[in-house]
Amino acid sequence: MIIKRLKLYNFGIYAYLNMFVFKGAAPVVLIGGMNGRGKTTFLEAVLLGLYGSNSFAFQETKFKYKDYLASYTNKTDASQMAYIEIEFSMEKYDSETYTIHREWSKKTKFQEHVWVKKNGEDNAFLTENWAMFIENILPSALSKFFFFDGEKIAALAENNTSEQIKESIKAMLGVSILDTLDNDLNKIISKISKSKKGNSELDRLETLKNEKEKAIADLQEADSKIADKNAAIIKLKAKLENKKNDYTLKGGDIVSQKHDLIFKRAESISALNLCNESLAELASSEMPLKMVSFLLNDIEVQSEQEFEQKKYEITLEKIKELQSSFSDKEHTDISSFISFVQNKLATEKKDTLYNLSNGSLFKLHDLIKNRIDASIDKAKNITKEREKHKNSINEIDNYLSVDIDDEVLNKLFKEIKTLENTISEEEISLKFLEEQRKTLNGIATKAESEFSKAAEEILSSIETDEEEGRSLKYLYMAQKIFAEYQKKLQARKTEILAKEMTNCFTQLANKKSLVSKITMDPVSLDLHYFDSSENEIIKKRLSSGEKQLMVISLLWALALCSKKKLPVIIDTPLSRLDSAHRGSLIKTYFPNASDQTIILSTDTEVDKRYYKMMRPFIGDEYTLEYNDTSKRTVVRRGYFGWGE
Repeated sequence: MIIKRLKLYNFGIYAYLNMFVFKGAAPVVLIGGMNGRGKTTFLEAVLLGLYGSNSFAFQETKFKYKDYLASYTNKTDASQMAYIEIEFSMEKYDSETYTIHREWSKKTKFQEHVWVKKNGEDNAFLTENWAMFIENILPSALSKFFFFDGEKIAALAENNTSEQIKESIKAMLGVSILDTLDNDLNKIISKISKSKKGNSELDRLETLKNEKEKAIADLQEADSKIADKNAAIIKLKAKLENKKNDYTLKGGDIVSQKHDLIFKRAESISALNLCNESLAELASSEMPLKMVSFLLNDIEVQSEQEFEQKKYEITLEKIKELQSSFSDKEHTDISSFISFVQNKLATEKKDTLYNLSNGSLFKLHDLIKNRIDASIDKAKNITKEREKHKNSINEIDNYLSVDIDDEVLNKLFKEIKTLENTISEEEISLKFLEEQRKTLNGIATKAESEFSKAAEEILSSIETDEEEGRSLKYLYMAQKIFAEYQKKLQARKTEILAKEMTNCFTQLANKKSLVSKITMDPVSLDLHYFDSSENEIIKKRLSSGEKQLMVISLLWALALCSKKKLPVIIDTPLSRLDSAHRGSLIKTYFPNASDQTIILSTDTEVDKRYYKMMRPFIGDEYTLEYNDTSKRTVVRRGYFGWGE
């Protein structure tokens, strides 16, 4: 199925006529809008248009159907009439089209009108049998795999496998029909058994059957209670998180951390004083000499020259001593040379200013080249540290100066503690229910085994000459065959589904080595996760984002296993996912989820960066704009004007 056109007239926030036309070649349709602009309404319009009162969006409400329709009728138009019209084809390039038109009015006595066209022509047969026709294309039980709200993914992710999902899985596996058939057979068996009252063997069999049915009913009730308890805990945890956020925003964290903050402030003040003392020590040592470094350099040069002069003088004196030991004329040239050197030194000799020793000269050189610069570097580091402590003190002071309403905080604190206690009690209650379920499961297994054994013994001895006896025997035999068939069918199909889910998750997951294999229990339909070493991974080890990817992988796998080419519509698709997981969904899931994937998103979910990533896969794009004057949403081409 490919949706080609959607018309909304006075439906919800869409006053008057609004139309979406999808004709792009790429698979993704991107519809943007801020919160409250009609994204969820779009999803519910498609569901309502296709299924009417069978829409799961309606069935999840507590409204009567007419009240549900009335709640979606825009009051802007005086006619108070509304309609949804969906035009679609079975295949992407199929020229054969179907149009479903669903219309109602609040002005007169409530009445819904539905008519169907095929290739633009009214079709009485399809109009009369639309519910059957659409169920054949896309059973309403499977629609949750194709049309879903990303916000609900987060809730579903916290459960192992919700009862809602399990029922949908059964529908996809085809075992729901077998459950219905088994119930029908039980009704016939009960009817025949009542007519043969008095047969002790059959009476015993009927008793065992009733015990089995009661045990199964008790087990199902336990499963329902566990599911309700899990849902309640999720809601309580969400409420607790909101209360904690509110507590923090109102300064609760300041109260909680006040003692630690005061202690931290004292530490920062102490560290600041130490920095000041260190800077004072540096100021009284070599560091100020940096200001006269040019003078020190001059002193060093002068002192080196003086030292060289002194060496020359010492050398000359030594030569003169040696010369006195020679008296013959052949050394007169040496005497002349000494005289020359003496005269030269006398001419070049400078006044001795410093007369530094070799050791002193070394110390001066070390002072200039090393110690002053080291002091400067140390001073810079201390100054940085000093600024850090000053900023810390200022931040803490600002933090502590916040005006706090103690009364409001105390109330919130009590509410938080009450919620924490309630959650703790609910989790204890959940554990009790889970233990109770184990017991009930044992009872159900035993009751089923006893019934099957007795049925085999009794039925083999029943005289088959009697019509009712034969019927009863064959009915029990049929039940047994169906039960075995259901087990094998469910085991085979859950294995296929788990493999497909593993493949989907592997494509989506950021940490591909974390989960290498997913299995599904063929009876309970619970999911189990394993690493590359075949070690089971506890679900708590998965991040919230990974848990959501698990649910998306399951929905993707279910859609693939259904073998149905249907559009996928996702409202708020990237809720609570980090950037890595968002990128994975955009590049991997959206283009491959279906031949048509309609994404309903805000500008923060699919922002400019993600829009650029998605652009090659986008066939059509719209923006839902709210008109403050007319109080209605208007449909515009383009996604927030980014592609223009």
